[in-house]
Amino acid sequence: MELVAPVWIGWRRHARVERWFTLAVMATADELVAIFAAGWSGDRAMVAAIGPKLVQLCAAARAAGSTVADAELIAALAARAPADDLAAYLDHCHPAELALALAASRGDGAAIAELERAHGAVIDTACRRFAGATHSADDLRQILRTRLFVAEPGERPKIADYAGQGFLENWLRVTAVRIFIDLGKRKDRAREELAAEDDVLALPEPRDLAIDVIKAQYRSAVAAAMHEAARQLEPGDRHLLRQHLVAKLSIDQLGAVLGIHRATAARRIARAREQLVAATRRELVTRLELEDGELDEIIGLVTSRLDISLGALLKTAP
Repeated sequence: MELVAPVWIGWRRHARVERWFTLAVMATADELVAIFAAGWSGDRAMVAAIGPKLVQLCAAARAAGSTVADAELIAALAARAPADDLAAYLDHCHPAELALALAASRGDGAAIAELERAHGAVIDTACRRFAGATHSADDLRQILRTRLFVAEPGERPKIADYAGQGFLENWLRVTAVRIFIDLGKRKDRAREELAAEDDVLALPEPRDLAIDVIKAQYRSAVAAAMHEAARQLEPGDRHLLRQHLVAKLSIDQLGAVLGIHRATAARRIARAREQLVAATRRELVTRLELEDGELDEIIGLVTSRLDISLGALLKTAP
């Protein structure tokens, strides 16, 4: 009796929602072999005897709850199998986990949720291990999620690299560690570049800082106070503001360039603005003898044109 395996096709309506469901249409082992042979880089003569094994792998994936079509799973196996040791690859394959990774790689929300549920402990442990002042565990979790499931233009998401060899849990652990180590190296390189390029701020003319609405007798003091406040910012925050206000990078672009989540970039920009305004106020207190009301008025004017002034101030860095 020839071995067969179901190919899953079909759809139905349920409560005004169209969804796919499984309808078994039998595909022979020979058909699965043909699919494998079409996508494998090795000697096709070696494929003739693997029909029973392919049927077994498809059945194992379905038994674990996979909804990935048999043809898709077999094509994925063929694309990942080495040309020189096919038997060993198939013997050590984890078809259910490969099917889960395949579904997640094409953005299947249910598959992504199941993967994160099944392996959440591994992911959380890696995120906590590498969390620090720059990236919280939640930040790292979101960075990892983006790398795993979102494809860069012209590329495929990282989860698609899982070849079905070894447990998916172990692959996720190693992948997370590599991503976080690379993230740390990129931060170190950024710090070195900042130390070389951002250690001095030139003092611009008051008229260049968009503070013309401030009384003429106070403009030089305000310009000097803003200059000193900018100098007090952390080099990384100063660089972030320069990229945002001078280079005109969006929050999303900053996150991609600096290897941080967009929410982290937005928080750091907001924090840097607040620190600069507060430092400017402290400097003005020491430079000018003003009533609180007049000081508040000046700070309000500074804040209203802060981004324009900062763009001019940060642009002057050598």
